[in-house]
Amino acid sequence: MVVGDIETGADLVVIGAGPGGYTAAIRGAQEGLDVVLIDKEEIGGTCLNRGCIPAKALIHASKFHHDIQHWNDIGIKAECEHIDFEEIQEWKEETVEKLNSGVKHILEREGVEIMKGKAIFVDDETIRVEEEHNAENVKFDNAVIATGSQPIEIPGLEFEKEKIISSRELLNLEEIPDEIVVVGGGYIGMEAVTKFAKFGCKVKVVEAADRVLTNFQEDIVEKLREMNPDYGDEIFTSAKAEEVKYDDDKAVLVADQDGEEIEISGDYVLVAAGRTARPNLEKLCLENTDVEINNNGFLDVDKEMRTSQDDILALGDAAGQPMLAHKAYREGEVAAEVAAGKPSAFDNQYIPKAMYTDPEVGVVGLNPEEAREKLDEVKIGEFPFSASGRALTTNKTEGFVRVIASGDGKLQGVQIVGPRASDMLSEATLALEMQAYLDDIANTIHAHPTFPEALAEACKDAKNQSVHI
Repeated sequence: MVVGDIETGADLVVIGAGPGGYTAAIRGAQEGLDVVLIDKEEIGGTCLNRGCIPAKALIHASKFHHDIQHWNDIGIKAECEHIDFEEIQEWKEETVEKLNSGVKHILEREGVEIMKGKAIFVDDETIRVEEEHNAENVKFDNAVIATGSQPIEIPGLEFEKEKIISSRELLNLEEIPDEIVVVGGGYIGMEAVTKFAKFGCKVKVVEAADRVLTNFQEDIVEKLREMNPDYGDEIFTSAKAEEVKYDDDKAVLVADQDGEEIEISGDYVLVAAGRTARPNLEKLCLENTDVEINNNGFLDVDKEMRTSQDDILALGDAAGQPMLAHKAYREGEVAAEVAAGKPSAFDNQYIPKAMYTDPEVGVVGLNPEEAREKLDEVKIGEFPFSASGRALTTNKTEGFVRVIASGDGKLQGVQIVGPRASDMLSEATLALEMQAYLDDIANTIHAHPTFPEALAEACKDAKNQSVHI
């Protein structure tokens, strides 16, 4: 029961303490603004607490377990006799807590006021924060909506049903299941394959499209299949999930595959069919403002992150695709600087995408097909990790680096499949943002032996000047 209202004011109110929200709050405070950060859950949002960080921690543990089985190849005789999954989960939670505590410390150091509660817009300049036993109206000069997203529910596969889970519950399982059915062959679904298949779980993927990973070029997906049998053996494409039945302690997914009914059983059914911002946005009572949710369930923003109401900004998942934490970080900086009256804009031309499958995949810029459609002449260079000294010394030699350039040698895109793809992607993105040419990368001395040398070698290959292949 709410026992009373208090009214205060702030220069900047940020709703949502995920990557974009807490970044906006910190940067706003650094710019001298009086900042209030509101969230009803933990600091760090989905990414830190229930997504990116815990997921990658489990992926690391599963890959480590998998690699032990191949140590014999390099003369180390070892066996993994037992997986203590409870201890792995404890380590994962400790990792999350370290990062969570770090973010809280910075917020406190910068003087950000943290309010735990539900935020509701009263009008274009007031937010009501409802806590457990009281409510507070906060007047603001500027507000930032950074409310994130929720997993999409599929009719017939609602999360409240037994054994139907989202990625959130998947990360908190107490033991490794024998079988998991994954509905959705996007990056969340395929990363789930990586996590649990390498722990010995049989993972089955059901995808409505004619192939998995439709946001990635087809030859990259084929390379993944070639390099990892877990990405091919138990994947059902052109299959629409319809309902879940139960057989003893198993969940049985019923799907329509090209007009034929199929049944796939598992200990759990993971629904990973994408995410939507609409449920979170609708709870804000935006109808009390001049801000409208578009037909796709997001908020339209300009380069300054402003919505249709100038003093209400939006970022991260709330502002639409791509739903990536690193995009939200940058948007948070921009939103705070704009709120502080500084000239700032989200004018980044390139947003990298990394997928933590096995092997990793990293892409940025144009792929070869897009380049051929847009450019008169295209140069493509490729370097296999099998020719990389660093890859050979780590026994990780599968995959490649591919660069795409225009006829004059200006870099247009980079694709990486293989070890450390996510780390190598940063150099590629920087090069694209700086409008680099093949020569700029090819003639830059890269430390040897390292994985990023492969990027320089791919640029040389595009110029027909390859030295090591």
